[in-house]
Amino acid sequence: MPILDIALLSAAAFCTSALTAVVGTGGGTALIAIMLQFMTPAAAIPVHGVVQLASNTTRVWLFWKFMSWRIIIRFAALMPLGVWLGLELFQGLPAEAIQILIGCFLIISLGLRQIGELRDKDVPLWAFVPIGFITGVLNMIVGVIAPVLGVLMIRKELSKEEIVGTLGFFGFIGNLLKIIGFTLIGFSFAEYGLTMLCMVPAAVIGTRVGRAVLSNLDDRLFLIGFRLVLVALAIKLIAFDGLGHYWA
Repeated sequence: MPILDIALLSAAAFCTSALTAVVGTGGGTALIAIMLQFMTPAAAIPVHGVVQLASNTTRVWLFWKFMSWRIIIRFAALMPLGVWLGLELFQGLPAEAIQILIGCFLIISLGLRQIGELRDKDVPLWAFVPIGFITGVLNMIVGVIAPVLGVLMIRKELSKEEIVGTLGFFGFIGNLLKIIGFTLIGFSFAEYGLTMLCMVPAAVIGTRVGRAVLSNLDDRLFLIGFRLVLVALAIKLIAFDGLGHYWA
């Protein structure tokens, strides 16, 4: 990849990882949308998995004492099966269809977050077993579903730190399995070695910076602008990158 593209992607990895450490979700979604402006889905999704694994591993380390293990154990139970099914589906989809799916998922994620903030009842613990399976499937196709998981993690007994930490562990498990899956079908991570070598440290540093300001940031106005950017990226992925191919 051109050096300028790698530099821009590294800056995006830093900013989106800092965002995720602050508000719990959204950074990975923004990063995959940005990466698709430079790479095909077949390359962006596995490379994104490596970068996010670094970010999530750092977040797990920083928030280790805040983990909700009763949720994590249920979530991880069927995820490997979901990853296998998602990988099978991914290999049969054209790039344009994946771009459309990711764009639609961005918009759905934003809408579900608003619903989650108005929800009165917590998701029952048993539901995290099928949620883990579905996460495994979608994680291979659309790259990241953290915003939806963030909605489901809104629980009365969990602090903001517990939500951020547990979501980080979700991402750690999901991206580790994603990397293993793409390796098994022959994806060459070495081809994007320089890109990952620059993006991974940027993501790790971004996570630490975000953690440092977690308790001091009023994120309401920032999130409004962030959501507008996500909507714009979603429209581009759907209308221009995805459907534009079929209209041409």
